[in-house]
Amino acid sequence: MGSSDLPLAALELPSGRFLAVNPPLAKALGADVDDLVGSYSMEWLHPDQRHAAQQCLQALADGGLTGYQAIRTQADPADPDEEFSVWVSAAEADGARVALASLVPHGGRDDQFGSHTSVPEVPAAGDLVLGTVDGSWRIDRISQDVTSLLGLTVGQCVGAPVLGAIHPSDVPAFLAAVEHARRGERAVQLTLRLSAGSRSWTEVGAVLAALSPGDPPSLAFALIRANPGQAAPGVSTRETRLEAHLLRIAQELRAAGLIAGLEQLPALAEAPQLGELTSRELAVLTRLLDGQRISGIAADLFVSQSTVRNHLSSIYTKLGVHSQVDLIRVLRREPARPADD
Repeated sequence: MGSSDLPLAALELPSGRFLAVNPPLAKALGADVDDLVGSYSMEWLHPDQRHAAQQCLQALADGGLTGYQAIRTQADPADPDEEFSVWVSAAEADGARVALASLVPHGGRDDQFGSHTSVPEVPAAGDLVLGTVDGSWRIDRISQDVTSLLGLTVGQCVGAPVLGAIHPSDVPAFLAAVEHARRGERAVQLTLRLSAGSRSWTEVGAVLAALSPGDPPSLAFALIRANPGQAAPGVSTRETRLEAHLLRIAQELRAAGLIAGLEQLPALAEAPQLGELTSRELAVLTRLLDGQRISGIAADLFVSQSTVRNHLSSIYTKLGVHSQVDLIRVLRREPARPADD
């Protein structure tokens, strides 16, 4: 830390107390190193952001996250419009689990590539895009929701290089997130700007998880859109709710076995009809493949059993099957059984 020009700090988990701070970070906060060490990082954050930050640190301490990226503002900034992009990741130091935090100025607008959208009201559960990226870092699975998110069809996404969809200024954060995910066993959350069908940029909350230890690794991802046109007041509250929602998605990607379920599905190049499924239908389908009953799926997704049955009916229609047996046969690419004599 001491030899780095990047503002860095080591934090106690889950309290967020500064254990060590280098001079560049102290300078960024307008404080002395000695004044920061031993103080609590929450005191330096805007009050509306403290609860979300505490939740994230607790997730790092519990092992629910390997790392995360967030946009933060100081409690009493000299410049009210100044924001920082903060990267926090878990690490082991002298047998204890600590957080390593880096901090860089964050530009809210970039006239060369279009403007950031504001952070939205958190969408309803299931209102997100799910997908996977293969070892060549090309999209090989993605849910139908991408059309409403980015204005792109599933066909336009399949086979596309994932780095080509990311705002150039956000590529370093994406690569850092991938490295965090590859080294850990949990998901990583961050904010990205992705190219949309109108050639503009759409800001999304993203959760990444590594599917393999390769270099580069194959990935699973979940995306939530930040809706444009939201009023400025209460933005920090929406950010807090969005971060909480992303934390739940991160837990879902690992704890509920969604990653393993997505890997069981054929790539869209092999079964294009899977591209007609929504993220909610994929969540139902992956659990069905894991052997869960309708009652268990309903409990996992916090919906009624009739809602799960409705999703299954839609899945059958889109995939052209009439039963769970036929569904599993199609997904496992087994030949049709001969009719009984």
